[in-house]
Amino acid sequence: MSNKKVAIIGAGIAGLTLAYALERSGRFDYKLILANDAEDIRNGRILSTQVHFKNLLQIEERHQIQDYGPVNEIKRMELYIDGHKMFQGNLHSRASSQDQRLYLSSLLNGLKARGADIQKTRLDSNDLGGLADEFDLIVDCTGKRGPLASFPPYEQLPNAPSTPLRRITAGMFHGIETEDWNRMGFNIVPGHGDLFVIPTVTRYGPTISLLLEAVPGGELDRIKGNPDPDVLSKEMLAILKEHFYHLYEKVKADDFRLVDPLSYLRIAIQPQVRIPYTTVNGTLVIGCGDSAVLNDPITGQGANAASYCANALYEVLSSSADQPWDAAVGERYWNATKEYVTKMSEWTNAMMGPPSQGFSELLGRASQSQECADQFVNLFANPISAHGAYFSATGP
Repeated sequence: MSNKKVAIIGAGIAGLTLAYALERSGRFDYKLILANDAEDIRNGRILSTQVHFKNLLQIEERHQIQDYGPVNEIKRMELYIDGHKMFQGNLHSRASSQDQRLYLSSLLNGLKARGADIQKTRLDSNDLGGLADEFDLIVDCTGKRGPLASFPPYEQLPNAPSTPLRRITAGMFHGIETEDWNRMGFNIVPGHGDLFVIPTVTRYGPTISLLLEAVPGGELDRIKGNPDPDVLSKEMLAILKEHFYHLYEKVKADDFRLVDPLSYLRIAIQPQVRIPYTTVNGTLVIGCGDSAVLNDPITGQGANAASYCANALYEVLSSSADQPWDAAVGERYWNATKEYVTKMSEWTNAMMGPPSQGFSELLGRASQSQECADQFVNLFANPISAHGAYFSATGP
């Protein structure tokens, strides 16, 4: 029996993780179709900031993903509210951060070195019919720009927002001092938004990523449009001075600048969960990663969810390798990922609103107990546990 043929559209974490899994198995033929090659990605604009938690790192090991070079190890997280330190917690398992441009380009080069079938072209929804005639399965990993396929929305998610709840500015900056490169910061300004401070590694060496999540119209929402790098740096510095003075004190104002002109991102994300399968001309099309589950970055789950879903899809395809790939296979994939993605999304959406009773109580206990502080920061590595803690009256 000949190998089934898979078309993977997109070279983000979902697409590349699935490609490595299929490559290692040797049971499938696949083509990776991408709009940007490794050089484009490495020298392009950042797509996001990221922290890779335990599950993603374990999936990398399982599928023997290409070595992507030095990373910054994240071992601790500290929480500030209105500039006042609440607590610092310790992660129980490994987490890491790296400029995603380095990560994705390294993984793509690794596949190329293994002889992967890679095609550089920009597709649109009209191209799906042609792929359906050639492949047994199309996997839409087009990310935030997608999906190409018409996946139906999942209507049962409680309190799903109908508009973006945050305006996001992310960038990697020189000129911020830190006494602890293994610690990330979570800074909340109640009612106005939050700021993550993530030590990371770029081609220029260690630096600091800032991820600003501003409530539209709030006090943190002062960066407008898509300004040039110098204007953005100036505005970000002003926000640090006014709202995060404990961070501003660590800034060398004369050196504060983006690490390169494309090392920033401005975006507003409309959270969305879609039922991740459909058919085109009788061929199954599956959505994986942001193309099916688009999450605001306030809980840092984008990369980790993409990896989780790609690994789950590989498991479903492996167990169905000798069966027809039809809508029943798509339903098995949805069932394998549904709890994870819906609880992750519900927790993330709730984190952008007023704190729940369980969350408020957990914060209070964490400020008094190191054990509870550690419990709190480890929730970011497990969205199902985080969901339970957030919506429980007592927390974990």
